[in-house]
Amino acid sequence: MVDEKQTKKKLIECAKAEFMEKGYMKASLRNICKAAGVTTGAMYFFFKDKEELFESVAGGPLLALENAIKSHFSMEDKLESKVESFSPRDIQDDYRAAQDILSVLYRYKDEFLLVMGRASGSKYENIVDRFVSYVYEHYLDIYCRMKGYATKSRLTNEDKFIVHWMSHDQIDIFIHLLTHCASEKEAAKQMKNMFNYMVGGWIATIRKDIIS
Repeated sequence: MVDEKQTKKKLIECAKAEFMEKGYMKASLRNICKAAGVTTGAMYFFFKDKEELFESVAGGPLLALENAIKSHFSMEDKLESKVESFSPRDIQDDYRAAQDILSVLYRYKDEFLLVMGRASGSKYENIVDRFVSYVYEHYLDIYCRMKGYATKSRLTNEDKFIVHWMSHDQIDIFIHLLTHCASEKEAAKQMKNMFNYMVGGWIATIRKDIIS
């Protein structure tokens, strides 16, 4: 008797290998099915198309990352609005939230490298930009609070520009760690300096006490 659960698992494993080797566009459903030991027709019993099969590989890890980021944001929302009120404990809590994000990235390292570099043609091809936009909207609120503004309408184009750049920078830090550090342990060690850089940059930008 065919074990449907194991068959589906095998298809996902083989799809992951094919997608990572050839990218979404060039991946062959026929090759995936052959490697999994099933017919193409059997694959369509589990997945309606290549897009859904790709989602079965990347969707879970991306959801886990989104949840980790939401947790990070929740932690940041608890920080005092004024820079002067930040305590070492506030920063440590925020840092631990960043470590949780790093853990998710390394738990699904292959899947994240896949969606970042081999997802062209799929619904995930602009996933990095989507995460930047997600971070940007959150940090606009944070920046507004730190500036002491009642609404975001008071933010200038200059304010929005720097927040957008810092949002890109934050995403790029995690991408750099994932693509340059072989292990989570190594990445965590390197992230300390990067975290200090980001926190220092935020504080200096709000205070404008370096170049005004």
